[in-house]
Amino acid sequence: MSVSAAHSDVEAVIFDFDGLIIDSERVEADAIIEIVAEWGHTLSYVDFGHLFGSVDADEQWDELLAATCGRSLSELEELLRPRVSPRKDRLTLLPGVRDILDAAHRRGLRVGLGTGNIIPTLERRLGRHGVLDRFDAIVTRPEVAHGKPAPDIYLEVARRLHVEPEACLVLEDSAVGCEAAQAAGMRVIACPSMVTAHCRYPDGVRCVNSLQDLTL
Repeated sequence: MSVSAAHSDVEAVIFDFDGLIIDSERVEADAIIEIVAEWGHTLSYVDFGHLFGSVDADEQWDELLAATCGRSLSELEELLRPRVSPRKDRLTLLPGVRDILDAAHRRGLRVGLGTGNIIPTLERRLGRHGVLDRFDAIVTRPEVAHGKPAPDIYLEVARRLHVEPEACLVLEDSAVGCEAAQAAGMRVIACPSMVTAHCRYPDGVRCVNSLQDLTL
């Protein structure tokens, strides 16, 4: 379904990163399923998709892993990071990302990025596609007090863009990220990834199947 976000009062578009700009969440989720299977147990997207979108969910991950296979998040991450990082570095931009960036430029909108990732990773994964400099402001989790679903990241992006929160449109893939955007007083459109598609999104969030279905 096509969704129009061409509101005259929108002054800035703010992107999430993982799962929205590149399909990194699917890569990570599939690797988690692989590792848990190697431990002799089974998990699926439905079991943990709601935890994606925030890097502040360590306690919930520990609870899930302990209940499922008697393991911890630290044990998972030790195996996960070397397995997924090279795969993520090779990912292409998801369909529609360049189109939205181009449309924002044509409309004279400010463009931001608010993510739980870190700058060196963004430089590597966006730089190789030549789009890193398309963002007027980038805010990462270490730069704010609280991660999503708290509004801190998105409020800081708006501050750096010199745009009021209510004039910002956030593009997200996760329910947690949508909660953060709404808590910041911003409009939000969700483009769920394969990992988060089953999640319940907050009331008032419009969803698209692809950024290609969004008209800016």
